[in-house]
Amino acid sequence: MGKLIITRDTKKADVKVTLTKKTSPKLPIGFKAKKGEFGIVGANINVGTKGIKNGEDWRELGVKITKYLKTLEVKTVFMQLNYDKQDCKALLEGLHLGDYRFDKYKSQKNKSKLEEIMVDIACKDKGVDVDLHSLISNARLAAESTNITRDWVNTTPEDANSHTIEQAVRDMFANTVVKVDAYGEDNLKRFGMNGHLAVNRASRHEAKTIKLTYSPEYFKEHHVFVGKGLTYDSGGLSIKPGNYMTTMKADKAGAMTLMGMMNYIAHNGAASKITCYLGIAENMIDGSAYKPDDVLTMMNGKTVHVKNTDAEGRIVLFDNICLAQKENKDISTLHTLATLTGAAVYSFGDEVAALVGFNDKLKSRVQKAGDKAGEIYMDAAFHKYMLDGVRDSLADLSNTGTPNMGCQKAGLFLTNAVKKKNKNKYVHWDIAGPAFVDTAFGHNPSGGTGFGVRTLINFVNNRK
Repeated sequence: MGKLIITRDTKKADVKVTLTKKTSPKLPIGFKAKKGEFGIVGANINVGTKGIKNGEDWRELGVKITKYLKTLEVKTVFMQLNYDKQDCKALLEGLHLGDYRFDKYKSQKNKSKLEEIMVDIACKDKGVDVDLHSLISNARLAAESTNITRDWVNTTPEDANSHTIEQAVRDMFANTVVKVDAYGEDNLKRFGMNGHLAVNRASRHEAKTIKLTYSPEYFKEHHVFVGKGLTYDSGGLSIKPGNYMTTMKADKAGAMTLMGMMNYIAHNGAASKITCYLGIAENMIDGSAYKPDDVLTMMNGKTVHVKNTDAEGRIVLFDNICLAQKENKDISTLHTLATLTGAAVYSFGDEVAALVGFNDKLKSRVQKAGDKAGEIYMDAAFHKYMLDGVRDSLADLSNTGTPNMGCQKAGLFLTNAVKKKNKNKYVHWDIAGPAFVDTAFGHNPSGGTGFGVRTLINFVNNRK
């Protein structure tokens, strides 16, 4: 799809899309106007809306409409919308999200003839006319930012390494309000980030932490995010089974989700100050690889007994949490995003992210931001009998912890990097399930979904 524009000129359109929740003798026999049902009469495509209940239903409908239009031999389409502002925005997001395809590695691209969807919008927000250009541009930007994350999650490890990611980030945010800093291995050694360095030791690519900062003149909150950016995870010497190897390009999804969010911020601003740390590493195997039974001294001085080299993401995150707190004294909320545990997938499924932390109100705030984005977050709660579950007899901490409740144990491990004053400001997002999926669901395609980008946008733009 080329572009989405506002117009009342229907003469240029090849077909018109009419949204309806009513049947009519003029409509095709058997058309019941159910959500997502299509009925064609001449150059008019009728789309059923009966049964739509919320914004995510509208978003899914938008995805379905675009996918359907791309199967037709049409270049231009006209639509008229007369709904609530948030419903219109969700539908517009869906129209853009439905246009996504990842064909970077295809020798022949299957291009659709669909070039333009023209939209006439008449909607109000609490009785006030809506700025339609802003509505459309925000929906487009949110979808484009989601698609940036999808692209990078889908990109192969050979093409997405610490060097190419850094260059892409610098290009993306050049001449924008987002400041970029990159710390290479010399910096990480000076900071004492021995865990991050150990995980990357067998890689031919340099370990890096990429810092993104958006600092408006006036703000009430400062949100700090740390993203896991494992460009590939072989499992290290605790090697993964072969059937898991072909999806490990997705282990950088936490960091790439932050990149997508910051793309939106770079062009649209935010109500808060935002600082992101992308912890980039590659967990590989050679004679220099870190080993099970190693003991690592982390940036904050705590020692970690490595029980399994495939529990590497939490080690990278740990050091970067320490760095984030050293460099930022005015933290309002602190977050980690990662495809961290298979346990989160086993407990909550492919479609849901898990939230781990001590502050139920903060987790609820994330969940509400997710509701607006059509993304589901569930509480992976601690209980009092598990709070010593990552202690170790040889070192301070074990990187695996005691058996069972692996999602919570990984989050519990990370809380040991969090200073006491920030414990109640911290929440970990385990996006292992929905960040990369075999089967499409809701508005999400198979492969990289961009899950979390629009939740983050909502979160940083809504004060508590």
